Amino acid sequence: MTRAITGLALLCVASAVFAAGQPSVRVRTAPVKRQQMAETITALGQIRPDPQSQIAIGATYAAFVQQLDVTLGQSVCAGEALLTLRTAPAARANYLSAKARVHYARESLARKRKLLEQHLATHADVNAAEQALATAKAAFAAQKALGTGEKTRVIKAPFTGIVSKLSVQPGVQVQAGNPLLRLAKRDSLEAVLGLEPDESNRVEKGTAVRVEALFADGNGVESRISQVNAAVDPNTRLVNAIVRLDGDRAGAFLPGMRVKGTLVLTRRTTLAVPRSAVLHDRQGDYVFVVRQGKAHRINVATGIENNGLIGVAGKLKAGQPVVVTGNYELSEGMAVRRGDS
Repeated sequence: MTRAITGLALLCVASAVFAAGQPSVRVRTAPVKRQQMAETITALGQIRPDPQSQIAIGATYAAFVQQLDVTLGQSVCAGEALLTLRTAPAARANYLSAKARVHYARESLARKRKLLEQHLATHADVNAAEQALATAKAAFAAQKALGTGEKTRVIKAPFTGIVSKLSVQPGVQVQAGNPLLRLAKRDSLEAVLGLEPDESNRVEKGTAVRVEALFADGNGVESRISQVNAAVDPNTRLVNAIVRLDGDRAGAFLPGMRVKGTLVLTRRTTLAVPRSAVLHDRQGDYVFVVRQGKAHRINVATGIENNGLIGVAGKLKAGQPVVVTGNYELSEGMAVRRGDS
Protein backbone atom coordinates (compact mmCIF):
# COMPACT_ATOMS: atom_id res chain seq x y z
CA MET A 1 0.00 0.00 0.00
CA THR A 2 2.81 2.41 0.92
CA ARG A 3 4.52 1.71 -2.39
CA ALA A 4 1.27 2.39 -4.29
CA ILE A 5 0.76 5.73 -2.55
CA THR A 6 4.33 6.73 -3.18
CA GLY A 7 4.04 5.83 -6.87
CA LEU A 8 0.83 7.83 -7.24
CA ALA A 9 2.44 10.85 -5.63
CA LEU A 10 5.41 10.63 -7.96
CA LEU A 11 3.03 10.43 -10.96
CA CYS A 12 1.18 13.59 -9.86
CA VAL A 13 4.44 15.45 -9.40
CA ALA A 14 5.66 14.33 -12.80
CA SER A 15 2.39 15.46 -14.41
CA ALA A 16 2.65 18.84 -12.74
CA VAL A 17 6.22 19.28 -13.88
CA PHE A 18 5.26 18.29 -17.43
CA ALA A 19 2.35 20.70 -17.44
CA ALA A 20 4.53 23.49 -16.11
CA GLY A 21 6.95 22.87 -18.90
CA GLN A 22 4.31 23.29 -21.62
CA PRO A 23 4.93 26.45 -23.76
CA SER A 24 2.55 29.37 -23.23
CA VAL A 25 2.26 32.76 -24.92
CA ARG A 26 1.46 36.03 -23.23
CA VAL A 27 -1.36 37.73 -25.12
CA ARG A 28 -3.65 40.70 -24.94
CA THR A 29 -7.33 40.28 -25.67
CA ALA A 30 -10.31 42.46 -26.45
CA PRO A 31 -13.99 41.52 -26.38
CA VAL A 32 -15.93 40.84 -29.54
CA LYS A 33 -18.41 43.70 -29.98
CA ARG A 34 -21.77 43.93 -31.66
CA GLN A 35 -22.15 47.39 -33.11
CA GLN A 36 -23.19 49.42 -36.10
CA MET A 37 -20.53 49.64 -38.80
CA ALA A 38 -20.47 52.00 -41.76
CA GLU A 39 -19.13 51.15 -45.20
CA THR A 40 -17.39 54.26 -46.47
CA ILE A 41 -15.35 55.59 -49.36
CA THR A 42 -13.01 58.55 -49.23
CA ALA A 43 -12.82 61.25 -51.89
CA LEU A 44 -10.58 64.29 -52.15
CA GLY A 45 -11.72 67.65 -53.43
CA GLN A 46 -11.74 71.40 -53.13
CA ILE A 47 -13.94 74.15 -51.71
CA ARG A 48 -15.42 76.72 -54.09
CA PRO A 49 -18.14 79.37 -53.86
CA ASP A 50 -21.61 78.05 -54.52
CA PRO A 51 -22.39 79.20 -58.10
CA GLN A 52 -26.01 79.77 -57.13
CA SER A 53 -24.99 82.28 -54.46
CA GLN A 54 -22.76 84.43 -56.67
CA ILE A 55 -23.67 87.61 -58.49
CA ALA A 56 -21.89 89.19 -61.42
CA ILE A 57 -21.42 92.96 -61.21
CA GLY A 58 -21.07 94.57 -64.61
CA ALA A 59 -20.77 98.01 -66.14
CA THR A 60 -24.11 99.67 -66.89
CA TYR A 61 -22.60 102.36 -69.12
CA ALA A 62 -19.30 103.25 -70.79
CA ALA A 63 -16.73 104.23 -68.17
CA PHE A 64 -13.12 104.04 -67.04
CA VAL A 65 -12.03 102.10 -63.94
CA GLN A 66 -10.64 104.95 -61.88
CA GLN A 67 -9.88 102.99 -58.70
CA LEU A 68 -9.95 99.34 -57.67
CA ASP A 69 -10.61 98.86 -53.95
CA VAL A 70 -10.48 95.06 -53.71
CA THR A 71 -8.30 92.12 -54.75
CA LEU A 72 -9.21 88.63 -55.87
CA GLY A 73 -10.25 86.47 -52.92
CA GLN A 74 -10.76 89.43 -50.60
CA SER A 75 -13.56 89.31 -48.04
CA VAL A 76 -15.81 92.38 -48.08
CA CYS A 77 -18.70 93.63 -45.96
CA ALA A 78 -22.07 94.80 -47.23
CA GLY A 79 -21.78 98.45 -48.34
CA GLU A 80 -17.99 98.34 -48.69
CA ALA A 81 -16.50 100.02 -51.80
CA LEU A 82 -15.46 97.62 -54.54
CA LEU A 83 -14.32 100.00 -57.28
CA THR A 84 -14.83 103.53 -58.63
CA LEU A 85 -15.89 104.28 -62.21
CA ARG A 86 -15.34 107.55 -64.07
CA THR A 87 -18.09 108.19 -66.60
CA ALA A 88 -16.91 108.16 -70.23
CA PRO A 89 -17.67 111.27 -72.38
CA ALA A 90 -20.07 109.31 -74.61
CA ALA A 91 -22.10 108.14 -71.60
CA ARG A 92 -22.12 111.67 -70.18
CA ALA A 93 -23.38 112.94 -73.56
CA ASN A 94 -26.28 110.44 -73.42
CA TYR A 95 -27.29 111.85 -70.05
CA LEU A 96 -27.14 115.47 -71.21
CA SER A 97 -29.05 114.63 -74.38
CA ALA A 98 -31.82 112.90 -72.42
CA LYS A 99 -32.03 115.88 -70.08
CA ALA A 100 -32.29 118.28 -73.04
CA ARG A 101 -35.08 116.20 -74.63
CA VAL A 102 -37.13 116.56 -71.44
CA HIS A 103 -36.65 120.33 -71.52
CA TYR A 104 -37.66 120.46 -75.19
CA ALA A 105 -40.70 118.19 -74.69
CA ARG A 106 -41.89 120.29 -71.74
CA GLU A 107 -41.67 123.54 -73.78
CA SER A 108 -43.39 121.84 -76.71
CA LEU A 109 -46.28 120.76 -74.49
CA ALA A 110 -46.64 124.29 -73.15
CA ARG A 111 -46.85 125.69 -76.70
CA LYS A 112 -49.44 123.09 -77.75
CA ARG A 113 -51.64 123.95 -74.77
CA LYS A 114 -51.45 127.68 -75.57
CA LEU A 115 -52.31 127.00 -79.20
CA LEU A 116 -55.23 124.86 -78.07
CA GLU A 117 -56.59 127.84 -76.11
CA GLN A 118 -56.33 129.87 -79.32
CA HIS A 119 -58.03 127.09 -81.28
CA LEU A 120 -54.87 126.71 -83.35
CA ALA A 121 -54.16 123.14 -82.15
CA THR A 122 -56.26 120.09 -81.37
CA HIS A 123 -56.59 117.94 -78.29
CA ALA A 124 -54.80 115.22 -80.24
CA ASP A 125 -51.82 117.55 -80.65
CA VAL A 126 -51.74 118.17 -76.90
CA ASN A 127 -52.04 114.45 -76.15
CA ALA A 128 -49.13 113.70 -78.47
CA ALA A 129 -47.01 116.36 -76.76
CA GLU A 130 -47.88 114.90 -73.35
CA GLN A 131 -46.86 111.45 -74.57
CA ALA A 132 -43.58 112.81 -75.93
CA LEU A 133 -42.83 114.44 -72.57
CA ALA A 134 -43.58 111.18 -70.71
CA THR A 135 -41.24 109.27 -73.03
CA ALA A 136 -38.47 111.83 -72.59
CA LYS A 137 -38.85 111.76 -68.82
CA ALA A 138 -38.63 107.93 -68.81
CA ALA A 139 -35.46 108.01 -70.91
CA PHE A 140 -33.92 110.63 -68.64
CA ALA A 141 -34.84 108.62 -65.53
CA ALA A 142 -33.15 105.57 -67.06
CA GLN A 143 -29.94 107.54 -67.60
CA LYS A 144 -30.03 108.81 -64.03
CA ALA A 145 -30.55 105.25 -62.76
CA LEU A 146 -27.54 104.06 -64.75
CA GLY A 147 -25.44 106.75 -63.15
CA THR A 148 -24.39 108.57 -66.30
CA GLY A 149 -25.25 111.87 -64.65
CA GLU A 150 -22.40 111.39 -62.18
CA LYS A 151 -18.79 112.17 -63.01
CA THR A 152 -17.69 109.23 -60.85
CA ARG A 153 -19.61 106.37 -59.29
CA VAL A 154 -18.58 104.07 -56.44
CA ILE A 155 -19.76 100.46 -56.83
CA LYS A 156 -20.48 98.96 -53.39
CA ALA A 157 -20.92 95.38 -52.18
CA PRO A 158 -24.63 94.46 -51.96
CA PHE A 159 -23.88 91.82 -49.30
CA THR A 160 -21.04 90.41 -47.22
CA GLY A 161 -19.02 88.07 -49.39
CA ILE A 162 -15.81 87.17 -51.20
CA VAL A 163 -14.47 88.55 -54.46
CA SER A 164 -14.43 85.32 -56.45
CA LYS A 165 -13.54 86.83 -59.84
CA LEU A 166 -11.95 90.12 -60.88
CA SER A 167 -12.19 91.07 -64.55
CA VAL A 168 -10.71 94.60 -64.68
CA GLN A 169 -7.68 96.64 -63.70
CA PRO A 170 -7.39 100.35 -62.89
CA GLY A 171 -7.34 102.57 -66.00
CA VAL A 172 -9.14 100.22 -68.40
CA GLN A 173 -12.23 101.34 -70.26
CA VAL A 174 -15.38 99.25 -70.05
CA GLN A 175 -18.54 99.30 -72.09
CA ALA A 176 -22.11 98.70 -70.98
CA GLY A 177 -22.50 95.01 -70.17
CA ASN A 178 -18.80 94.31 -69.60
CA PRO A 179 -18.14 92.25 -66.42
CA LEU A 180 -16.33 94.01 -63.59
CA LEU A 181 -16.18 91.36 -60.86
CA ARG A 182 -18.04 88.48 -59.27
CA LEU A 183 -19.08 88.42 -55.62
CA ALA A 184 -19.87 85.21 -53.72
CA LYS A 185 -21.63 84.92 -50.40
CA ARG A 186 -19.26 83.94 -47.59
CA ASP A 187 -21.77 81.62 -45.93
CA SER A 188 -22.64 79.66 -49.06
CA LEU A 189 -19.91 77.33 -50.35
CA GLU A 190 -19.68 73.89 -51.85
CA ALA A 191 -17.19 71.04 -51.73
CA VAL A 192 -16.42 69.39 -55.07
CA LEU A 193 -15.32 65.80 -54.38
CA GLY A 194 -13.75 63.59 -57.06
CA LEU A 195 -15.02 60.01 -57.25
CA GLU A 196 -13.56 57.14 -59.24
CA PRO A 197 -16.03 56.37 -62.05
CA ASP A 198 -16.72 52.85 -60.72
CA GLU A 199 -17.42 54.27 -57.25
CA SER A 200 -19.73 57.01 -58.49
CA ASN A 201 -22.44 54.45 -59.32
CA ARG A 202 -22.77 53.71 -55.59
CA VAL A 203 -23.23 57.36 -54.61
CA GLU A 204 -26.47 59.27 -55.03
CA LYS A 205 -28.11 62.50 -53.99
CA GLY A 206 -28.67 62.41 -50.23
CA THR A 207 -25.69 60.15 -49.41
CA ALA A 208 -24.32 61.10 -45.99
CA VAL A 209 -20.83 62.62 -46.03
CA ARG A 210 -18.36 64.15 -43.59
CA VAL A 211 -16.24 66.96 -45.04
CA GLU A 212 -13.02 68.06 -43.36
CA ALA A 213 -9.89 69.97 -44.29
CA LEU A 214 -7.34 67.61 -45.84
CA PHE A 215 -4.87 67.93 -42.99
CA ALA A 216 -7.39 68.54 -40.20
CA ASP A 217 -7.34 66.79 -36.84
CA GLY A 218 -10.77 65.21 -37.03
CA ASN A 219 -12.63 68.53 -37.26
CA GLY A 220 -15.26 68.57 -39.96
CA VAL A 221 -18.94 68.98 -40.74
CA GLU A 222 -21.69 66.48 -41.50
CA SER A 223 -23.70 67.00 -44.66
CA ARG A 224 -25.19 65.15 -47.62
CA ILE A 225 -24.39 64.86 -51.31
CA SER A 226 -26.52 67.34 -53.22
CA GLN A 227 -25.51 66.31 -56.74
CA VAL A 228 -23.52 63.61 -58.55
CA ASN A 229 -22.45 64.59 -62.05
CA ALA A 230 -23.22 62.22 -64.91
CA ALA A 231 -19.95 62.83 -66.76
CA VAL A 232 -16.22 62.53 -66.09
CA ASP A 233 -14.39 65.80 -65.42
CA PRO A 234 -11.91 66.13 -68.32
CA ASN A 235 -9.32 67.77 -66.06
CA THR A 236 -9.27 65.17 -63.27
CA ARG A 237 -10.77 62.11 -65.01
CA LEU A 238 -13.02 61.76 -61.96
CA VAL A 239 -16.76 62.16 -61.42
CA ASN A 240 -17.59 65.21 -59.31
CA ALA A 241 -19.94 64.92 -56.35
CA ILE A 242 -21.17 68.24 -54.94
CA VAL A 243 -21.74 68.98 -51.25
CA ARG A 244 -23.40 72.31 -50.44
CA LEU A 245 -22.19 73.99 -47.25
CA ASP A 246 -24.40 76.77 -45.92
CA GLY A 247 -24.40 78.91 -42.80
CA ASP A 248 -22.27 77.62 -39.93
CA ARG A 249 -21.11 74.63 -41.99
CA ALA A 250 -19.45 77.00 -44.45
CA GLY A 251 -17.63 78.85 -41.67
CA ALA A 252 -15.01 76.11 -41.28
CA PHE A 253 -13.80 76.44 -44.88
CA LEU A 254 -12.41 78.92 -47.38
CA PRO A 255 -12.64 78.87 -51.18
CA GLY A 256 -9.69 76.98 -52.66
CA MET A 257 -9.15 74.85 -49.53
CA ARG A 258 -8.32 71.16 -50.15
CA VAL A 259 -10.72 68.82 -48.35
CA LYS A 260 -11.45 65.16 -47.76
CA GLY A 261 -14.94 63.69 -47.89
CA THR A 262 -15.91 60.46 -46.16
CA LEU A 263 -19.07 59.12 -47.79
CA VAL A 264 -21.23 56.59 -45.93
CA LEU A 265 -22.60 54.03 -48.39
CA THR A 266 -24.27 51.61 -45.97
CA ARG A 267 -24.69 51.02 -42.24
CA ARG A 268 -25.29 47.64 -40.65
CA THR A 269 -25.07 46.05 -37.20
CA THR A 270 -22.49 43.27 -37.05
CA LEU A 271 -19.93 41.57 -34.83
CA ALA A 272 -16.67 43.53 -34.88
CA VAL A 273 -13.12 42.97 -33.62
CA PRO A 274 -9.98 45.10 -33.70
CA ARG A 275 -8.21 44.85 -37.05
CA SER A 276 -5.12 43.36 -35.41
CA ALA A 277 -7.16 40.34 -34.26
CA VAL A 278 -7.67 39.04 -37.81
CA LEU A 279 -4.99 36.80 -39.35
CA HIS A 280 -4.88 35.16 -42.79
CA ASP A 281 -3.48 31.91 -44.20
CA ARG A 282 -4.33 29.47 -46.99
CA GLN A 283 -7.63 28.64 -45.36
CA GLY A 284 -8.65 32.28 -45.23
CA ASP A 285 -9.22 34.80 -42.44
CA TYR A 286 -9.33 33.67 -38.82
CA VAL A 287 -9.06 34.83 -35.20
CA PHE A 288 -8.02 33.23 -31.93
CA VAL A 289 -10.32 33.27 -28.92
CA VAL A 290 -9.32 32.26 -25.40
CA ARG A 291 -11.24 29.53 -23.59
CA GLN A 292 -10.04 28.04 -20.28
CA GLY A 293 -6.55 29.41 -20.75
CA LYS A 294 -6.06 28.04 -24.27
CA ALA A 295 -6.20 29.56 -27.75
CA HIS A 296 -8.76 28.29 -30.22
CA ARG A 297 -8.88 29.19 -33.88
CA ILE A 298 -12.16 30.36 -35.42
CA ASN A 299 -12.44 30.97 -39.16
CA VAL A 300 -14.26 34.18 -40.07
CA ALA A 301 -15.48 36.14 -43.06
CA THR A 302 -14.53 39.81 -42.90
CA GLY A 303 -16.68 42.75 -43.92
CA ILE A 304 -16.89 46.49 -43.31
CA GLU A 305 -13.82 48.13 -41.82
CA ASN A 306 -13.53 51.53 -40.17
CA ASN A 307 -12.19 53.27 -37.08
CA GLY A 308 -9.74 50.42 -36.41
CA LEU A 309 -12.47 47.77 -36.27
CA ILE A 310 -13.49 45.17 -38.84
CA GLY A 311 -16.80 43.39 -39.16
CA VAL A 312 -16.61 39.58 -38.92
CA ALA A 313 -18.98 36.65 -39.36
CA GLY A 314 -18.28 33.23 -37.89
CA LYS A 315 -18.77 31.11 -34.78
CA LEU A 316 -18.27 34.06 -32.46
CA LYS A 317 -20.35 35.65 -29.76
CA ALA A 318 -20.37 39.18 -28.44
CA GLY A 319 -18.17 39.46 -25.36
CA GLN A 320 -15.80 36.60 -26.23
CA PRO A 321 -12.12 37.48 -25.63
CA VAL A 322 -10.34 37.60 -28.97
CA VAL A 323 -6.54 37.81 -29.11
CA VAL A 324 -5.25 41.13 -30.48
CA THR A 325 -1.55 40.93 -29.51
CA GLY A 326 0.57 37.77 -29.59
CA ASN A 327 -1.74 35.96 -32.00
CA TYR A 328 1.02 35.44 -34.60
CA GLU A 329 2.72 33.02 -32.15
CA LEU A 330 -0.37 30.91 -31.50
CA SER A 331 -1.56 27.56 -32.75
CA GLU A 332 -4.71 25.60 -31.94
CA GLY A 333 -4.91 24.59 -28.27
CA MET A 334 -1.77 26.48 -27.18
CA ALA A 335 -1.72 27.69 -23.59
CA VAL A 336 -1.88 31.45 -23.18
CA ARG A 337 -1.28 33.98 -20.43
CA ARG A 338 -3.54 36.98 -20.66
CA GLY A 339 -2.33 40.50 -19.92
CA ASP A 340 0.71 40.71 -17.60
CA SER A 341 0.19 37.28 -16.04
